[in-house]
Amino acid sequence: MGIQDGCVVITDIRISRMKGRCWGAAFAGSKLLELFTESDQETHQVGDILIGKVDRVLSGLAYAFVDLGQGQAGFLPTHETRYPELFGHEDSLSVRAGSGATAIQVGSPVLAQVVRAQEGDKGPRLSRRISLASSLIVYVPSGQGLSVSQKIKDEATRRRLEAMGRLLLKGQVGALVFRTLAGRATELELVQAFKVLLDRWRSLAARSKRSQAIRCIEETASAPLRWVTAWLNPDVMSVTVDADVDFQIIHDYLASAVVEKPALHQVHPDAKQAHQHAFQTQVERLLKRRVELPSGGYLVIDETEALVAIDVNTGSFIKGGSGEGSQIQTNLEAALVIPDELRLRQLAGIVVVDFIDMASAEDQRSVRQQLMQGLAADRMRCEVSEFSRLGLLEISRTKQGPSLLRLIEPNYRAVSGAEAAAERLFGFNPVMQIQDWIEGVQRELDSSCGLVIEVTANAWILRQLIEDEAFLQFSQRSGNCLRLQLQAGLHKGLEVTVNGQRMALSVGGDHFE
Repeated sequence: MGIQDGCVVITDIRISRMKGRCWGAAFAGSKLLELFTESDQETHQVGDILIGKVDRVLSGLAYAFVDLGQGQAGFLPTHETRYPELFGHEDSLSVRAGSGATAIQVGSPVLAQVVRAQEGDKGPRLSRRISLASSLIVYVPSGQGLSVSQKIKDEATRRRLEAMGRLLLKGQVGALVFRTLAGRATELELVQAFKVLLDRWRSLAARSKRSQAIRCIEETASAPLRWVTAWLNPDVMSVTVDADVDFQIIHDYLASAVVEKPALHQVHPDAKQAHQHAFQTQVERLLKRRVELPSGGYLVIDETEALVAIDVNTGSFIKGGSGEGSQIQTNLEAALVIPDELRLRQLAGIVVVDFIDMASAEDQRSVRQQLMQGLAADRMRCEVSEFSRLGLLEISRTKQGPSLLRLIEPNYRAVSGAEAAAERLFGFNPVMQIQDWIEGVQRELDSSCGLVIEVTANAWILRQLIEDEAFLQFSQRSGNCLRLQLQAGLHKGLEVTVNGQRMALSVGGDHFE
C-alpha cells in the first residue's frame, strides 16, 4: 500500500448489490479502508441539487424548513457555515428585513444542495452554497477565492496549485477548492476537470431558471459511480463489480475519464456468493459493540442520540505482570484502531473516549499523538481535545449522514435496561404486544391445537424476540413451533403467520401484515 500526503492510498475497489442495497468497499492491499452502503429506496442523496419551497422560517433558531415534494422537509440554516474560507464573514442568507434577494421568505422557491442525508425522522440538511465536485477540484459558483487541501503539505505544490487556480478563475465567477489528488495531477488534467464543472454549472443554472416548481434539478451519480469517482487515484489497480448495471456504468465512466485506468472485473456468477459473503462478514463485525485489540484488550463502542462513547479495557492483556505497562500498551493499540472504527462505522459528531487511566502526562501525550496520526488520513475533518481532568478525550468528526448501524437499521435506538423494563411493565414493548396477540389467537382456536408461528421481521424486532426470555418460554410450550426469519427488505419490518395463515396486527401504533 502507498502513502500520499499522510493518507493511505486506495489500491482496490469492490462493489456489490444484494438484498436491496448497494455496497462499496475500498482497500489498500488487504486492509479495508472504507465501507459504504446505500438502499435502492433512498430519496435525496448528498450532492443532489433541488428547487424547494420554503415552508417555515424559525428566525430565532436561524433555520428554515423547505418542502422538497416528498419525504421529510429539508433543513436549511439561514446562517451558512459551509466553506467559510471562501465566504469570509458574509451573511448571505440573513433573514433580517431589508436583506433583499438573499432573504428567505415563506412560500419562496430556493435552490439548494443536500449536504447531509435524511436520518430517521430528521429531513436532509440543505445548503444554498452549491458546490460541484470532481476527484481533483470542487467548484463553488457563489464563492470567492481559492483553497488547497490541508493534506497537501508540500509548499511548492501548494503554490503551484494556487497559481493554477488564479489562471483558471481569470474572467470567471466562483471559487475553487483543490482536493488532495490535485497535487498529483497535470495542468491539462486540472484544466479539463474545471471545464467540465464550469459547463455543468452553466447548464444547471439555465435549467433552474426555466421553472421554479419543486423538483430535483440534478441528481448525484448512482452510488457505485460516486464511490469509484471519490476513491479513484493513480494507485488503484482493480475495480471488481458483481452487478451488470454497475459494471456498465463504471465501464463507460472509465472509458471517458482522464485518469490512469484500473483493471475492471465483473464477478463470475459462480464466484458471486463468495464476493457477497466477504461484505457480509465485514458488516457483521462492524455492527458488534465489542472490538478486539491485538494484545487481548478490547473496545466497547456505543451510539447514543447525543454522542458516541468508546470505552477502552485491558481485558486479558497483562504485560509481564505490570498493570501499568499493559494499560499504556492497550491505550496505544486503541488509539491506532479507533480511527479505523470511526471511519468504517461512519461514526461522527462528538465521540468521547474513556482510555484506561494514565498517571503520566507524557503517556497521555503519546496516546493523543498516536490517535491524531491515525485521524490524519480521514477524509472527514476531525478535531481532538486534550485529556480532560477526568481522563476523557473528545473527538469531533464532521457528519455527512447516519452511521452504518442506522443506515441498516433506521429505527435502531439503544434502550437502557430501566427503560426496557418500563416499556414491558406498561405494555409498550412490541415483543409483549406480539405475544399477547398470538395468545389471543390461541384462545380462539382449540386450546389443545399446537401453533406453528412464523415471524419474518427486521433485525431489530428479531433481536427483541430472541433476547426476551418470557417470549421464548411461551414459544416453547408444548405443541408450539416458532420460526424466525430475517427480512431486511420488508417495508414495515414485520410479518406473522400462524399455522400458515397470514395475520394482521398492530405493534407500537403501526399496522403490520
